[in-house]
Amino acid sequence: MEEFVKNTLSYLEQYYLRNNSESGFSADKRRFGWKVMQKREDGVETALTCTSVWHNLLNL
Repeated sequence: MEEFVKNTLSYLEQYYLRNNSESGFSADKRRFGWKVMQKREDGVETALTCTSVWHNLLNL
């Protein structure tokens, strides 16, 4: 709490970055579905990476 009181703006900057990131993940889930359909671990990672890249491209 003491750090928050001393450095409120820094905390809020980090908060809004996290908030925007979570909002992006939520938008991706709504746009592309709630489940990753691949079962292999490398396929899951590739699907998540592609979804993130696609989201970033749409936001440009």
